[in-house]
Amino acid sequence: MNSWEKTRAILSVVLGVTAMLPTSPLWAADWPCFRGANHNGISDERLQWPENGPKQMWKANVGVGHSAVSVVGTRAYTMGNTDDTDMVFCLDARTGAEIWKHSYACKARYFAPKPYDGPGATPTVDRGVVYTFSRMGHAFALDAQTGAVLWKRDLAQEEGAKRPRWGFSGSALVDGDRVIFNAISGGICLDRKTGATLWKTGGGEGGYATGVPLVREGKKCVALFGPQTLTVVDPADGSVVWETERPQPIGLNAADPVVDGTNGFVSAGRRCGGARYDVAGGAEPIWDNQNMNNHWQTCVLWQGCLYGCEGNNAAGQGRSPNSLRCLDWKTGKIKWEEASVGFFGLIAADGKLLMLTDPGVLIAAEASPAGYREIGRAQVIDAQCFAAPVLANGFVYVRNTKGDVVCLDLRP
Repeated sequence: MNSWEKTRAILSVVLGVTAMLPTSPLWAADWPCFRGANHNGISDERLQWPENGPKQMWKANVGVGHSAVSVVGTRAYTMGNTDDTDMVFCLDARTGAEIWKHSYACKARYFAPKPYDGPGATPTVDRGVVYTFSRMGHAFALDAQTGAVLWKRDLAQEEGAKRPRWGFSGSALVDGDRVIFNAISGGICLDRKTGATLWKTGGGEGGYATGVPLVREGKKCVALFGPQTLTVVDPADGSVVWETERPQPIGLNAADPVVDGTNGFVSAGRRCGGARYDVAGGAEPIWDNQNMNNHWQTCVLWQGCLYGCEGNNAAGQGRSPNSLRCLDWKTGKIKWEEASVGFFGLIAADGKLLMLTDPGVLIAAEASPAGYREIGRAQVIDAQCFAAPVLANGFVYVRNTKGDVVCLDLRP
């Protein structure tokens, strides 16, 4: 047998074995924390809308709340509340079966009328540990396999973190051996392994947004959007390296900063508008206008365009109607607007937008500056939905405020 015949024989065996393996989506990827591994709401997976729409794989109830789903391997993690008891769930990502649950006493409501009850943060999974943050300020590190408590802290009681009006909602951000919480204006940082406090910066209330990494002058930093300011800190010691005022009448700066290099975009509802800053320069914005008012749903930045939900969720209460808007990242000008989407949370994948509307409709559309082109839509869960959808390993996870979690097969 010559070398070519040997090669062909080997390839034949490899292809035969490959054909017997279970199929999986191209570019399959985990979604280990709020807004995904890159903290930008963008998945590296292929996104294809099935001809007959997405198929429901399973449905489970985890209690009231707004926690999205984090997925690592074959496990899905989320949070909810029942009878003033918070619950952190680990579910089988393919069947919805409960693997473990950790519970602790926590008020479902903190100065917040329904439908804002329950946890607002999403579990963060890192190196076999699940980090969570409750509306009342409880921070936990749980073993991802068993749910065993590795450490716990009450940041409100122990560190004097003042709860904002609707309670703490930002998810934990892991940076190396540090875990950063948006619990005061400049953040509180704990040791990832022990939970010991490493630093805390600023004072007053923390914000509702999750911290986002960015790079300034070659150094990794973290951007924290607080009730009245956008603050950038050095995660090594918590020192403030850049800050600008960004006031909101009731302190509801809830959408995460959208980061591109040293540039960051922040926005808030109630006609506070949005602005793009270069944190390598001064505190003056590159542009600041009323073209994108994110109540709490964070935009995604895709190929030079910013896509997001314009307007408040209570648009019917004398406020402007909701819509999907596309803005030019460089100028902040509106490229197009689509009113049929309503109020929604979104992510992006494979050059497409995936949106979950308040009434529980899942919509896929092209992410293009040329205009709105819808690929498909389907009613997938009961209203009311505040959490953005999650795409992981070919499956989409959606959640409503009353605690229903639905897994959908979006593989072709």
